[in-house]
Amino acid sequence: PAYPLANQVYFDRENRPCVQTEAGIAVRRDGVWHTVDWAGAVTAPAPPLEGGAFRPVSTKIAFNRGNDLYLIASRGSTAALLRSGDGGTTFTATPIPGRTGAFDIEQFSGHNIPAEPPPFVRFTQTARDPKLIWRRLHDLELFLPRKTEQGIELGAPVLISGKCIGMSAHSGAPSSIVSRGAKVHIAWAEATDPAVKVPGVPTYAATFDRASGALGTPVLLGYGRPPNDVHNSPSITMDREGYLHVLIGTHGQPFQYVCSRVPNDAHGGWTDPVPAGEGLGQTYIGLVCGPDDTLHAVFRLWRTGPPFPHSSHATLAYQRKRPGKPWEPPRILIVAPFSEYSVFYHRLTIDRTGRLFLSYDYWSTYWFYRLDHYGRRRALLMSPDGGDTWRLAGDL
Repeated sequence: PAYPLANQVYFDRENRPCVQTEAGIAVRRDGVWHTVDWAGAVTAPAPPLEGGAFRPVSTKIAFNRGNDLYLIASRGSTAALLRSGDGGTTFTATPIPGRTGAFDIEQFSGHNIPAEPPPFVRFTQTARDPKLIWRRLHDLELFLPRKTEQGIELGAPVLISGKCIGMSAHSGAPSSIVSRGAKVHIAWAEATDPAVKVPGVPTYAATFDRASGALGTPVLLGYGRPPNDVHNSPSITMDREGYLHVLIGTHGQPFQYVCSRVPNDAHGGWTDPVPAGEGLGQTYIGLVCGPDDTLHAVFRLWRTGPPFPHSSHATLAYQRKRPGKPWEPPRILIVAPFSEYSVFYHRLTIDRTGRLFLSYDYWSTYWFYRLDHYGRRRALLMSPDGGDTWRLAGDL
């Protein structure tokens, strides 16, 4: 295809597509794709960002109400918030102070358009458990950038949790943040004491009010099975009226779904958790909300039976929840060509008209196919009709 396949596609306020590449960003303008290399696009990088090349830290691309483009990259050991006010032609870089770690920036998921530069969070690992491979401890910090006459000011980070289990971002690319007006909503999961029996990874939400500078008390939303598993990252989005929707992450178990009882507020109560389906082997949430408030989710789904009658196999599946209705049964989009372990590195995005875009790759535990076909296998599916039909994306 004419469009790049390196990563998932995002759309600016004018619905123009853009994709992060290994060394920059590709944008489509006037029907033509242009690739911008960060080596020449980042103007006057401030210390300690001098020297070396910028590399992506997160594959996400974010936009604010003014249609400025934001993403997070690093130069050497220093991460930076990159901003472009000219559609991705040039960028300024603001160093992110403090520790290194993983980052997640608020990207468009259907009904969230921040007025300020998009907030982002940092996951800094502080400990890991040698006896439990998926149990890790992170500090979760929230950054609230502001645009001033002097440039972008990040301010001091707000500590959200010292027990965050982390974020599983390579598949699903779940959303940690969604915002509207002055309210910034965060969802995360935490590690627990292995000696204490719990039904799964506890998942929390909280709202930070930019106007007052106050962080609300974390609210327990539910548990994602099994406990102490970093795969169980939640994903948060919002609908037209501002109600918050969270899928609680699991590892080979049914996702749990909750909805806020008050719009644009994580502290006004939540519905009880309900499974997205019975007996589903779900992992890696991708979640967006359509123009009609339908929730769309894509995930890896384990199955048994044909075409591998004597083994289990992975599929890439789609599921939706229409307003006021239960979750529909999953629909299989991709069946792995091999049995046993597979992962699709999938990422679900939505454009400004409600079209769904699903970027995916493939990796199997069987190594021999990688020798026969070296390199990436990423492709892009799209649905123009709210998930009714899917096809390989044509010209974006």
